[in-house]
Amino acid sequence: MTIQEAYDANVYINNTSTHGTASEVTCPDVTPVMGEYNVLGMVGTLEFFKGFEKLETTIKWKYANTDVRKACANFIKPVDIMVRSHKARWDNGGILEDVPIVIYLKGTPTKHQGGGYKPKEASEFETTFSCTYFKEEVDGEEIVEVDVMNNIYKVDGEDLLAEYRQNLGI
Repeated sequence: MTIQEAYDANVYINNTSTHGTASEVTCPDVTPVMGEYNVLGMVGTLEFFKGFEKLETTIKWKYANTDVRKACANFIKPVDIMVRSHKARWDNGGILEDVPIVIYLKGTPTKHQGGGYKPKEASEFETTFSCTYFKEEVDGEEIVEVDVMNNIYKVDGEDLLAEYRQNLGI
């Protein structure tokens, strides 16, 4: 039996490390929009993939540097976000492997919090992003990629919307 666990991370904004400033990051849930299909003569209802719900990311900060704060306050220009973590795997003999987990995102800030201040307590700030791009890799292997603007949806490197784009002429 082996045990696997992913923990801790570092967040990059526009290729700048925010090490020591981000306290929590919530990456998007990739959630499909499913359309129902039900006609006369069918004893049940079917569901088919129709697209994706919006992708949203939230980062909580202790206090990011000024350039990162500026990038996260610009509601017009999207930012590149990279979350780097690791997955460790153990058995009864100790650690077997420690491999990288990398999440790539492109998102436009939708909320920039000024923060709250209390005596002798660290402030926390939160930035929310509406994402148009999501890619997850584990040990260099692509798990899933969603590019909303370019109608790309890949799982394990397989382009599942290639025919869809071809049919639309894009």
